[in-house]
Amino acid sequence: MIIFLIVIASAIWVIIDAKNIGVKKGLVTGMGNMGAWGWFFSCLLLWIIGFPMYLYYRGKFKSAIAAIASQNSNKPESSKGAALNDLEQLAALKDKGIITELEFQAKKKQILGV
Repeated sequence: MIIFLIVIASAIWVIIDAKNIGVKKGLVTGMGNMGAWGWFFSCLLLWIIGFPMYLYYRGKFKSAIAAIASQNSNKPESSKGAALNDLEQLAALKDKGIITELEFQAKKKQILGV
């Protein structure tokens, strides 16, 4: 009974923490690429793997979110032509296999300000 309560409490903590941090799908790569609800259910259903995995990926999510925030604050407003040029260069990198589709989508959203 105590183990069941620990699993429930930690899963609830995970979803609250993930939402406070700003965890979203697409911020990291690999098995940890889940949103807050994905982490909740992985901790609830497979706690012995999901909870330690969330603790491991938590730092990666915080780093990714901090990097995106610093890039957005340091980047001056660009014209539409510059944004189009950036997107074309980004697409070329993706076509050459230098960046993944996930990285391309994240950077595209950043350039477009979405």
